[in-house]
Amino acid sequence: MKRFFVVALVLFSMLFAGAANAAPKKIYLINGLLSKLLGYGLTNLSKKIPTARHFKFAGGVTQATIDGIIADASRAYAADPSTRISLIGISQGGTAVATIAAALHKRGVKVHYMAVIEASRNTTIYPNVRKVDNFICTGGSCSRNVVRRSSGNNVTRVKVYNLDTGHIDSGNHPTMHSRVISQVR
Repeated sequence: MKRFFVVALVLFSMLFAGAANAAPKKIYLINGLLSKLLGYGLTNLSKKIPTARHFKFAGGVTQATIDGIIADASRAYAADPSTRISLIGISQGGTAVATIAAALHKRGVKVHYMAVIEASRNTTIYPNVRKVDNFICTGGSCSRNVVRRSSGNNVTRVKVYNLDTGHIDSGNHPTMHSRVISQVR
């Protein structure tokens, strides 16, 4: 019986130590143009990642939102450089996450993961970003814009996914959901 308690105590200590040492996470989901009016954007994904901050817009992605995310992520990283920052954006939000990551690069803030879903324009990725998934849809309404590493960036891992859907429905595609969820955890 004594041996059982010792083993249980060791296992409990290992589990508690792992939870206590887990890196903090900051997850930002950014919808695109008119996302409050025209479609669900990343709303369904946000329900699957309840710790994420989700931004929706009646118009375009606002500069105030971009600046707020840059400031919040910078504060979190300054407080604890092990913070795992994840930026996920669709359409105009996909372009916004690249802008945010570029600003974080200038501040020396690392980004753990970025998902660019049907960005409204081609985007550049800087070496502060560890890994990027570029989701491009194949339907008639798709922008098909791609991410490219900045000059000299040979560290960011980039993976491209083709989604068999249209632009708006890319935000609710099961392949995208499962991949993003697996990367932010």
